[in-house]
Amino acid sequence: MLSKVYFSSSRAKREEESLVHKIRRVFKEAGLDAAIGKGDIVAVKIHIGERYGHTYVRPKHVRTVVELVRELGGSPFVTDTTGLDLTSSRGDALKCIEVAALNGFTRETVGAPIIVADGLKGLEGVKVKIDGLVLKEISLPSVLAEADALISLAHVKGHPRTGLGGAIKNIAVGCVNKTTKALIHLKSPPYVKGDKCNGCALCVKFCPVGAIEVKNGKAYIDSDKCLLGCGCWSICPENAISSFRERHRAQVEFGLAVADAAYGVVKHFTPKVGFINLAYDITPHCDCFTYSDIPMVPDIGVLASKDPVAIDKASIDLIREAPGIPSSAAEELKITSIGVDKLAQINLWEPLNFARKDGEPVPYVVLEASSKLGLGSLQYELIHIV
Repeated sequence: MLSKVYFSSSRAKREEESLVHKIRRVFKEAGLDAAIGKGDIVAVKIHIGERYGHTYVRPKHVRTVVELVRELGGSPFVTDTTGLDLTSSRGDALKCIEVAALNGFTRETVGAPIIVADGLKGLEGVKVKIDGLVLKEISLPSVLAEADALISLAHVKGHPRTGLGGAIKNIAVGCVNKTTKALIHLKSPPYVKGDKCNGCALCVKFCPVGAIEVKNGKAYIDSDKCLLGCGCWSICPENAISSFRERHRAQVEFGLAVADAAYGVVKHFTPKVGFINLAYDITPHCDCFTYSDIPMVPDIGVLASKDPVAIDKASIDLIREAPGIPSSAAEELKITSIGVDKLAQINLWEPLNFARKDGEPVPYVVLEASSKLGLGSLQYELIHIV
């Protein structure tokens, strides 16, 4: 049986056609209300964006979902998790709250508390065993592990490594702690390049789990203790620790790990989970980039489904059937024509070339792997809601 994806266009000629009202309609038509019971504590998962970006889910649309949850008797909170690397702009909870407020996500604007789910440094988590294609275990942030239900509210955009940033990416990388994020991205722990290390011990003081010590005048990283993603490479003044990109998983393996993590999250919440994709401001890059390019295609609309695979496949197909915007990355790549798969070629765009070294983007690897794991179906019925 085909999975159902409910869709409403961004076009509006009167108040009733605004996206606020359309979000409410597709939410109910998709049956997402069934995921929420009276008294449930409900996580509304968003990406808070970055300090110098401006393309992300709009706070008023987050508030719309919050209000729907309240109307159903749930107690909502809006959540995201810390980024990889403690030194980054979203590396800990304090920085995340600051960026969230800068981008308009506050209790006053969204109508619910903003909670960083994985703790002060992003290291808190509850282990969930999975029989994944790459990962056999994920760490679900403690706050999410205690929540009763999850609504993913994802901004649809391109991504250099997965092709699409949508529902699966929002929960796979966004609903795990820093350690699991590192496992998704990295094939190995950081290591010290002895010829560059001067034994300053700055990394020793930095490591939150005591995995680094100085031996014979050189730093040494205990890989059994290392959490992989804390960012010791960023603070080394001699660049003596292997960088993040030196240790990236190859594209296909990364895509499989993303699917595994999404499977673990959904496994924990099923059946109390639902997905909304907001397909507007569709940039070629993820919201974790520190800038915002102009959209590649015109705003498309809002999608809702109980199936994360189907909703992401529908998002890809709608982007394919949209015309590219002049002077955007789509024009640079000569993929403006209707019917051209724009996301399949997105890492040809110069700022995303770093991902090209490992091969093509893998939206279909992620989707096919997710389907294989039982997350959902690649076959769907798109139901238009006015």
